[in-house]
Amino acid sequence: MKKMIFALVTLFMVTAFNVVNAQTKEEMKASQERMEKLAKLCQKEPKTTGVGEVDSYVKSVHDAAILSMATTEQLHDLYYRQIGETKDGVQDVTIKKPTVEELTVLSATIATQAVTIKNATASADKAITASKSQKNPLKVAKITTALAFTKDAYPVLLEESVAQTKAIAQMIETAKTAKNL
Repeated sequence: MKKMIFALVTLFMVTAFNVVNAQTKEEMKASQERMEKLAKLCQKEPKTTGVGEVDSYVKSVHDAAILSMATTEQLHDLYYRQIGETKDGVQDVTIKKPTVEELTVLSATIATQAVTIKNATASADKAITASKSQKNPLKVAKITTALAFTKDAYPVLLEESVAQTKAIAQMIETAKTAKNL
């Protein structure tokens, strides 16, 4: 009887663990795609426009995107270590699981990144107001190009930031639960 209960509990845990990981693998794949979009957008640093507010906004979005890509890379590395796989999906029992401390440090980085994104949002209104006051067609063209970058990058950046926050919270919870087993 004890063996049957143990077998059922083990089967339940393995099934639940695999369902959670399957969902998270999909999320990691989507995260990788967002990171690739940001990398493509950030291949060249946006050119300055000569309008301080616009340049500040564009630079803050660009810097946040660069930070987000680095954070996503760290998050993926920790995730694959946590599930005991290589990025290619090969099981590897020699991989050292991430500690709660490692995950917490990355969580703090993600929180700092959220503040950076919030600050960029705050400077967006100033940038738009400053851009509307420009009459020089050459300057307007530069501003339009610079703001086009932010229009493309900002939604991806915001979506990735939300996904990072969710993923790190799940990973910390998993690491804490693993300590209690």
